[in-house]
Amino acid sequence: MADEVGEDRFALRRKLDGRPMKGVQNLLRSCRRDIRRLSARGQQVFALVDNDAIRHQLKHEGVAESADDAAVVRALKDRCDAPERLHVFLLKENTETVIEAAEHCDKDLASSVVAHALQKDVNARDAIFNRISWQPDRAVRDCIRQRVEAILGIVKALTALVRGGNVSA
Repeated sequence: MADEVGEDRFALRRKLDGRPMKGVQNLLRSCRRDIRRLSARGQQVFALVDNDAIRHQLKHEGVAESADDAAVVRALKDRCDAPERLHVFLLKENTETVIEAAEHCDKDLASSVVAHALQKDVNARDAIFNRISWQPDRAVRDCIRQRVEAILGIVKALTALVRGGNVSA
């Protein structure tokens, strides 16, 4: 995102509060009880969630896994204590999609690290994400954004927010 806004990542970090939820159950729990508190001064809350995982979880709450994206987003917002402040981005497939995009876009990425990351090795995933985020050349990040629609969408929305524009998602 720093690429798009043209700001130092540490300055952006002071403007944005990232909170990884580590699973859709934690995300749903947080939506039910925390969004209003997290956005007490009217801040917007953004959720990037694995599409397949949230659909699987919502299936147990009466939402068909085959529901269209808008219905899934609506179902998530309906379970939220401040739905008007929540912006949901569905990561198609799962986190492996981002790892595969990173492998495609960064030809110097070690195949052994990718293999471990695809087997859900958290350290390997972190190594890939850190490598990508800290590269001085933004070309790899641009490539990933073009390959992963949800990443592109959330970056655009957060960029608009930081620049003081309207957020549409």
